[in-house]
Amino acid sequence: MDSTRRTILAAGVAAAATAAVPDVFAQQSAKSGKFYERGPVRIYYEEAGSGFPLLLLPGGGLNATIGFFTGNAPFNAIEEFKGEYRCITADLRNAPSGQSTGPVEVDRPWESYADDQLGLMDHLGMTSSR
Repeated sequence: MDSTRRTILAAGVAAAATAAVPDVFAQQSAKSGKFYERGPVRIYYEEAGSGFPLLLLPGGGLNATIGFFTGNAPFNAIEEFKGEYRCITADLRNAPSGQSTGPVEVDRPWESYADDQLGLMDHLGMTSSR
């Protein structure tokens, strides 16, 4: 089996498993937040503060979760900016320790994550509808 086919099949298996057991993944953290849903995608997000909205993207690559800000970040951006801004952040879809779930499109994985961020901003009224 060639590597492209193996990659596509592995992504399909991971997406099917995630869709079949979303509650298992959601129970990994007891944080109080909200979910934005679009089709099979469910994005966990948190908000803090008030004022002009500021979307904070956690580091960590494919492991990007809200916990980044309280764990490995040089400083906690949420705590730093919530006094002046409405801070919004979310777990990356399918980050192993996060609560967001949903299939990632094999042909456009990073665009899928951008769709989540833009969709969340639309959901929260931060942008005009696309």
